[in-house]
Amino acid sequence: MRRITEARREAILAAAAEEFSRSGYEGASLAAIAARLGSSKPTLYRYFPSKEALFAAVTSRRIDELMESAEAALTGGPDLARGLRQYGERYLLFRQSPEAVTLIRVAFGESGQSEIGRLLWKGAKLRGIEKIGQILFGSMETGFLRRAEPKVAAAHLFALLEAELVDAVVLRVRQPADGAEITEIVDRAVDAFLRAYSAEGAFTGGPGRSAAGGRRP
Repeated sequence: MRRITEARREAILAAAAEEFSRSGYEGASLAAIAARLGSSKPTLYRYFPSKEALFAAVTSRRIDELMESAEAALTGGPDLARGLRQYGERYLLFRQSPEAVTLIRVAFGESGQSEIGRLLWKGAKLRGIEKIGQILFGSMETGFLRRAEPKVAAAHLFALLEAELVDAVVLRVRQPADGAEITEIVDRAVDAFLRAYSAEGAFTGGPGRSAAGGRRP
């Protein structure tokens, strides 16, 4: 029975993703999603209490899929600096992508009228902070980062990575950055993060080098 229930939930998410992609959040309806399934709205309500909850679940799933490769690049220990740079570049490529920008605009546009903002924060951003916090905690345990609250450190990392680019792209102040600019932005963000959180002596600096562990390869 559990397998059937999970399969049904996956089918609902797939149908909802298609409908939201075709019609947008405003244009999509639970009735249309149910019709794609050959089902009814009461069936959808057994799995998701509202259109907002269903949209948040679809979005969180998509963000998880897109972020898997970025999170795989982040390792602790002596390779932390390199991992932070690789993670940062993949993260910013995702955050400035048309798909991600559209999701952010929907979340902000609906935040005063529905639960979407809160649901996305809990289902996507907060989970990301917790995941990265766990990796940073490992580097604190091994002495590469100073002791601190891991989730706060992760939130600071996200803020530094996003500071120069994300809001400006979302608000249409500027166009997305190319690869070379993203590299420069990430270098500055990682340098600032490690200057704030490195354990004393863990990362060496010097002429032409940074707290991020040396020149870029």
